Amino acid sequence: MYALANQSTTFLDGIISPKELKGLSTEQLKALGAEIRQEIVSRLNKTGGHLASNLGIVEITLGLHYVFDSPRDKILWDVGHQTYVHKMLTGRREQFETLRQYKGLSGFINPAESNHDAFVAGHSSTSVSLAVGMAIARDHQKQRHKVIAVIGDGGLTGGMALEAINHLGHLRKDVLIILNDNEMSISENVGGFSQYMKRIKETFFYEDIKIKIDHIEEMLDEVPLTPGVRDMIETVKRQAKERFDTPGIVFEKLGLNYSGPIDGHDVGAVIRALNKAKDREIPQILHVITQKGKGFGPAEQDAIKYHGVSAFSLEPPLKEKIEPAQSPKPKSKTYSEIFSEALIEIADREPSLVAITPATAEGSALVKFGKVYPDRFFDVAICEQHAVTMAAGMAKAGLKPVVSIYSTFLQRAMDQVIHDVAIMKLPVIFGIDRGGLVEDGETHQGVFDIAYLRSIPGFTVLAPKDAVELRNLLYSAIANATGPVAIRFPRDKALNADALNSGEGTKLSLLDYTKWDLLSEAGSTALIAYGSMVDVALKARDLLKEKSIDVAVVYARSAKPLDEAMLNRICKDYKRVVTLEEGCLAGGFGSAVLEWAAKRRFTNLQEKHPEIVCQGVPDQFVEHGARGILLSDVGLTPDKVAEFVRAWQSGS
Repeated sequence: MYALANQSTTFLDGIISPKELKGLSTEQLKALGAEIRQEIVSRLNKTGGHLASNLGIVEITLGLHYVFDSPRDKILWDVGHQTYVHKMLTGRREQFETLRQYKGLSGFINPAESNHDAFVAGHSSTSVSLAVGMAIARDHQKQRHKVIAVIGDGGLTGGMALEAINHLGHLRKDVLIILNDNEMSISENVGGFSQYMKRIKETFFYEDIKIKIDHIEEMLDEVPLTPGVRDMIETVKRQAKERFDTPGIVFEKLGLNYSGPIDGHDVGAVIRALNKAKDREIPQILHVITQKGKGFGPAEQDAIKYHGVSAFSLEPPLKEKIEPAQSPKPKSKTYSEIFSEALIEIADREPSLVAITPATAEGSALVKFGKVYPDRFFDVAICEQHAVTMAAGMAKAGLKPVVSIYSTFLQRAMDQVIHDVAIMKLPVIFGIDRGGLVEDGETHQGVFDIAYLRSIPGFTVLAPKDAVELRNLLYSAIANATGPVAIRFPRDKALNADALNSGEGTKLSLLDYTKWDLLSEAGSTALIAYGSMVDVALKARDLLKEKSIDVAVVYARSAKPLDEAMLNRICKDYKRVVTLEEGCLAGGFGSAVLEWAAKRRFTNLQEKHPEIVCQGVPDQFVEHGARGILLSDVGLTPDKVAEFVRAWQSGS
């Protein structure tokens, strides 16, 4: 394990705001950069967080705050997970012990934290569009300040960023784009644009060639030539310039002034380039080459592994005594791992199955699938819209595509889900990872997918209660789906994963995923739990039983379609119904049950109708914090559910 070195923070201790940077020399800024790297590694060893990306952007951040005047000048960060240095330089260093903790410092950019955070950032490829909008507003209001977008080469693969660059070249607005090129997003970047960026980096001699061509132009102006010869030379010269694979030629053709590439870890070079760009009132892109994980050996060698780290993973505490070697306990598998392993197993039986991910192969545990079936695995980079429509094309042509995607990222492809998949009734399977509450905060909470997917005609929206169910839901959907199917699961250890090691749990079984299961029958209240909430409902039932209160528990594996036969049975047998979902209440699973109940009440006036209350995520954006804390905060833990039922039944 890499050992953390002790290092003083002489210069960092003197930084209260970006103003203190202005008086430092280049050598002092280099020393400050080294202190910042040490601080990041030390702090993240205690809190966890995004490591490699922040180590790679130290000099760029120093240069930005040295040259520009934040918050007057607007610095717009793409994604926002690489802004720990920015936070340290803008008065938040002392809060780092609370990083990504409940009620603590956000792991992303949030204007509620500081006026130096110009806009919220959690998703990729948004910064250039924001910059264009802010530049238009600045000019309309006759203001004078710089607008800077900081975007990685991974973010630049997103269609939204390319759309914004195209528009910026047309508008000719004063916007500076800092392209932080480290060949990485969460996973390695893929695609033609990524290959083009690599070729740029191999052409550092471009500026020298450009100067020589310009010099030849000046010399030709002084030579007496016939018009025909001059025209011929001009044509050859123009074609040579156009066909030469110059760095940035794509950007220049789109109307942006390109400069670079420069060494992003040479703070002096970064400052010189930013100063040069500062006074130009034209659209510009500055190409900066960095190394993800710079300054920390393990992260330099494996930027994917150290993209994000858990607390105390960089330097574990020393033990007072050497304990005898023991067989390590098998690590509990996550739902992501269960999903990926099931996909591999099913792919062996189904040769038409293919897997697609938008740059989240590591996070979704699909790396192994890609190794086993490299010709059937497609990482499309940060292009969620393309991933969905490509899957639609595959399905129409006879393949069986499975799109593995985070809930929060699927939001970005809603038009494609409706227009290209649902209207065509195509059997595309969506494996929705991070369905529910996650630690990363407002931009990453996967609480809207139930509501937005169940509103789409023809969609089937499923959620497993445990690892065995996840496998069987996936297997059944791939085998039998005649239209789009979504299977959502939380970012957590998989319940009942031990059952996969032996017995019936290892078998893939076909099931009718439109049917619900009545897990226990008792009392006058029924808890209808969707997916991950089944475990909460069962534990709440046990807590209530200790107080001599009996409740029924229903496992609802489908939010759409509803199991109307089961709902009719529940309405006849129980006085009270509580729906439980790890998703937004507005338009969610509980809303679906209420809509059905309202229709039943209207069409069956003589029937008995229970009271129905919905429990889920209220109509608000949920902050960052551990999933367990957030579940408690919104009332979705066993004790909170049990207390709610007890109070309701007693009338208190």
